[in-house]
Amino acid sequence: MLPLMRTPLIILLSSLICFNVQGSENLPSLAGSTNSSYQLEQERALGQAWMRMMKAQAQLLDDPIVESYLKDRLWYLSPFSELQDKRLDLLVIDQQEVNAFAAPGGIIGINAGLLLATETEDQLMSVIAHEFAHLSQRHFAQQQAASEQRQPLVLAGIVGSILLSSINPNAGAAALQGTIGASENARLSFSRQNELDADQAGMRTLVAAGYDPQAMPQMFAQLAQANRFSGSAVPEFLRTHPVTESRIADSTNRAMNLPSASTENRVHQNFMIAKSRVAVKYGAENQLLNNSELDESAKHFTHYLKALSVNNNEEAQNHWEALSKSWQQHPWVQLSRLTQLSLSGQATGQLMDELTDLYPNDLAVQAALAKTYREQGNVSQAISLYRKLLRDHPNNTLFLYHLAELYGLINDIEQLHRTRIEFFFQRAEFDLALRQVEFARRDARNNRIQLGWLEQREREIRSDQLRFDELFK
Repeated sequence: MLPLMRTPLIILLSSLICFNVQGSENLPSLAGSTNSSYQLEQERALGQAWMRMMKAQAQLLDDPIVESYLKDRLWYLSPFSELQDKRLDLLVIDQQEVNAFAAPGGIIGINAGLLLATETEDQLMSVIAHEFAHLSQRHFAQQQAASEQRQPLVLAGIVGSILLSSINPNAGAAALQGTIGASENARLSFSRQNELDADQAGMRTLVAAGYDPQAMPQMFAQLAQANRFSGSAVPEFLRTHPVTESRIADSTNRAMNLPSASTENRVHQNFMIAKSRVAVKYGAENQLLNNSELDESAKHFTHYLKALSVNNNEEAQNHWEALSKSWQQHPWVQLSRLTQLSLSGQATGQLMDELTDLYPNDLAVQAALAKTYREQGNVSQAISLYRKLLRDHPNNTLFLYHLAELYGLINDIEQLHRTRIEFFFQRAEFDLALRQVEFARRDARNNRIQLGWLEQREREIRSDQLRFDELFK
């Protein structure tokens, strides 16, 4: 197995958030003109750095269909938003807890559990639009500028606490207390005015994109209602985005004055497919199936996925036959059919060839096919597909992990080392990447091409490591 040693993010955070004023002078300052392209690039660099470290700490969801769906929704919504910089990166966290966050530089994080909490795609998009608004309104920069008048609070501490909270809420809260202890009113959650601004900007984005503005107050009301029965287990989203009765009323009144979107002709399949997959993964399918308004095909698909998860092929087949043709022919549903055929020992080659030919650039389809090849022991085909996927998604650490494992299976030591180096590098685990370079050198012997590549890669890794050290000095 690929080693998963890592530098704990909480240790790094404790060193970041305890810096004095002199130490913070070398950090990116965002207190000046919050509209400058220079500071946008500073935020981008900081966000990208945190995202890489986040990949080493958080459990990312290994479901290309859910990831593909959420990415598609981000890309769809982005042109309608007020974002100045529309470069976006998505992290899908493998946690059932309801949470979503934004970090400077276009980083959007979504817990898989958010899909369970939303009843409609409009509600899901209202949360994403709200997070976009925090970015477009430059609330992180404003928070940093205001904090400099109270204490030496650096943006790295704010971002670090947000990202750490998405991994471990208690650790995030502890790190946050260290960051903001000198100020009674400063906290991880945005100010009331920031939240109102994000509600308003997010609602404008929703309407422009053709979604129902009522979805936002509906979502707030659902979260507030769920919180009443949660005891001390307050959802992380509510810790960072507190929902009050006045805020719900304000968003409700605002939505009433905006045009409502028609949902009659809207296709909800993709949303329901992703939601069903998450529900079955976390054993929460009854929560979904108890919804009396759930489409019959969506119910059968959820039952179908559940039957597959417990290897009940007969029940799975019954629910497959009950699906409408439009569902049976959907490529993401066909991928589940592929799983059923594989589990029952039936031939999968024809369906795999059809999906490969029909959807050559679909992330979900191609990644699912690579996984199927891997599980069937077809290593060469799996390697070929993962290499293709990495050409389009070079920073995907899950693809790198699986590819490294496959190279190990065929004893391709040169490519195994190269892929492991990239895996650790993309997670900002520089010491582990450099250690892997040394392992590779021992095995390279007189391979001049490999030794030359290793020398160049080592220089690049050390250079990036220095850049990180400067960024968080």
